[in-house]
Parts: sequence; structure tokens; C-alpha cells
Amino acid sequence: MTPVSRRHILAGVTLAPLVPLVGRPDAAAAAPARPAIRPRAEWAGERRPTGPLQAEDEPRFLLIHHTVTSNAYAADEVPRELRSILAFHTGAERGWPDVAYNFFVDRFGTIWEGREGSLAGPVRGDASGGSQGFAQLCCFLGDFDAAPPTPEARAAMASLLAWLAGRDGIDLASPVNFTSRGSNRWRRGVEVTTDPIAGHRDMSLTGCPGDALYPLVRSELAPAARALLSDAGRPASPAPSVTASSVTASASPSATSTPGASEPPPAAGEPVTEAPNNDARALWVGAGMAGMAAAAFGIRGWGARRRRAAAESTPSRTSGATSGAQEPHRQGETAAQERSHQTDEESAQGQ
Repeated sequence: MTPVSRRHILAGVTLAPLVPLVGRPDAAAAAPARPAIRPRAEWAGERRPTGPLQAEDEPRFLLIHHTVTSNAYAADEVPRELRSILAFHTGAERGWPDVAYNFFVDRFGTIWEGREGSLAGPVRGDASGGSQGFAQLCCFLGDFDAAPPTPEARAAMASLLAWLAGRDGIDLASPVNFTSRGSNRWRRGVEVTTDPIAGHRDMSLTGCPGDALYPLVRSELAPAARALLSDAGRPASPAPSVTASSVTASASPSATSTPGASEPPPAAGEPVTEAPNNDARALWVGAGMAGMAAAAFGIRGWGARRRRAAAESTPSRTSGATSGAQEPHRQGETAAQERSHQTDEESAQGQ
């Protein structure tokens, strides 16, 4: 059996009350904060959908589009651009009840709500070539066949994709499987497998979202969104581990000011404490009680030695020689040792 040193006993005295406080923090995954999104009313005004909209009950992936409109618009012209798209989508040629897309991103990096209700939750969209379903539609404002969107627009789109994935519970790390509701690429009832962030041309026979943008969907937008989602769900840094020496030093102010008052720190390689299990906790508590008892016995023994030494140093009429012989023994105990005994007593009483 390994002997229990005085250092271990004092460590038990110091750490036993702290055992319930030392633990492993729970790591709760968190969705990214919603980026700044301008609501539909800011660009549509009083223009409402022309027909009923349906909720998307099973959003499984995110689909990237572009509007194939001019890239040369000013910031204050964006609402007019969006109203023009609304008129086209709800007109005779398309006949949809609202703009097809759930969200727009302009070249300045501003995100706009598209189809009504999309900020509150998943809403089914529409698309040329038919909609296979199960997606939220995120659209860059402009034509990106010859040149990609601006860095500001791509960064905003990544933040939008990460937020939607967190909100709707879409796994950006795994392929998606679903049964198509019907498009000109995937007829109704066909089993489809795709990436969780895909381009419109993956679902329909179209050039959307443009030749310059399409490769960036997988090479840039999807990794950026995954990184943002991972950062939001990353657990907090674990609390610093508590050691016998650090807690003893903080619990005993005199440890750094009075020579000999504190125990030396644990030797190199000596185990330090983490959160103990129930059995280890019982050992700590037992060690703490044993340390208190040992300290009490030490105090009593030291007091007895002082009283004996005082009696021995008192002059005697009948044994002067004996008194003189006892005095060197008393002087053998140095002043530094006496201060050390006193500090140990104070430390023990403080537990």
C-alpha cells in the first residue's frame, strides 16, 4: 500500500470542499446568430402575394440562384430592382404568387427577405424548370455568367446559408436524399441525392446560377457556411484544471508571506486533480477529515512540548544543575521552527 504523505493529507483538507465545483462544462451546440436581413416590406411596400403560399415542412438543402439582371445598380436602386422581379414573377409569363426566392443578396452584401414569411420560417419557393422541393432558395441579385459576385456579396451569402442551416436543422456535412416533387431534370417520384448547398442547375435544366458563380458554390460558399456553423456550435474552452498547489496558495494568504507556512508544491510528475468520480470524491473527503484530525493532534502535541519546555526552564532550588542541563535542549529549537509551528496551528484552525 502506498503511504499517504503529509502533502496528500493537506491537499485533501484544501480540495475536499471544492470537489463539487470541479467539473466538465457541458458543450451545447448553438446556431449562428441571424445576420442583418432587410424585411420584405422595405422593398415591396404594400405589394402582397397574389395567391396562397405554402410552408416548406421538410427543408433539406439550400439552393443558389441568380436573377440574370443588371449588375450596375446603386444601393438605393435595389428596392426598385426587387419590385421589378416581383412584377415579372407574378405576371402572365411565370404566374407565381410571389417572388420565387426566399432571400436575395445584392452586390453590396445586403440581405433581403424575398418570398413573404421567409424570415419567420421555411416557405416553399418556385423556380424555372419546376421545383423539386425540399429547399430554401437563396438568390444573388445580378448576372454571374461572366464574372462572380463581389466578395461582400459572397460573404453575406455564406452567413445567410449558415444561419438557415442552423435554423432549419440542415446538416451541411452530409449528402441529402429526397424524392423529387417534379422538375425538368428530376421528374416527380425520382430519388435524388445532392449536396446540402447546391446550384440551381443541379435541380433543373438551366444555366443558373451562372458559369462564373456555379463552381464557387462548392469550392467557397459551402465551406464558408460550414465553418460559420461549426464556430457557432463549438464548445466553450474548458475551465483551467485545479491543482493542490494552486488552491492551497489561494486559500492560505499567509502561504506566500510567512516562511515555512506552506507545504512545498507537488513534485514534478505528481498527479494533479481533475473532477473526481464518486469514489475519488469519498477518498478526498476522507483525506480531508484525516488531515484535520492530524492537524489537531499536531497542535495538541506542540502545546504540550511548549508547556514541558517552560516547566523545565523554571529555576529550581534543589536542582540547579538539572535546569542548566535542560536549557541547551530548549535552545536547540530555533526561532524559525517555532514560527513554523505557530503558522501550522493557524492554518489548521482556519480549515
